[in-house]
Amino acid sequence: MQDSIFSRTFNSSFIEEAFRTAHAADPNAKLYINDYNVEAVNTKSDALYALVKELKGKGVPVHGVGLQAHFRENEIPSTYQDNIRRFSDLGLDVAITELQVRYQLPGSADKIAKQAQDYSHAFSACMNVDRCVGVTVWGFTDKYSWLIDKGYGEQQLWTQDYKPKPAVDAVDKVLK
Repeated sequence: MQDSIFSRTFNSSFIEEAFRTAHAADPNAKLYINDYNVEAVNTKSDALYALVKELKGKGVPVHGVGLQAHFRENEIPSTYQDNIRRFSDLGLDVAITELQVRYQLPGSADKIAKQAQDYSHAFSACMNVDRCVGVTVWGFTDKYSWLIDKGYGEQQLWTQDYKPKPAVDAVDKVLK
């Protein structure tokens, strides 16, 4: 949990209160908790898992978990699908909410091909878990990429000139 006025004042109880308040405002809304660096089974995702398990145990209306999925080339975790599945096994929907795969610059044909494999792997991991409800990519063209990761970039599915990269075909194959 990040240090904030909320966590200092209320510990983690503000999260429970936020979900309960949102549910009271719209009982039909699907409520998700969304975070970054929780794609692998690791200390942070374990903490998120424990939090949502505790919230669900208290009857808090948590319907899903969002995994932001900002990856570097060759760094999609080997436990990615297992992590999606364990949240699903809690009775939660899982959404990949900000998928992008950046590679070290300058780009090359090999890096672009590997990026296509990584996108395919990320989409497949979701498709292989029944309660993984969807994948949203963060942007579509490298022209307007926001990510500042020194020496890395070109993480979107389309080039700066709006031409599809091989990742588009790779994702299309997974979806078919």
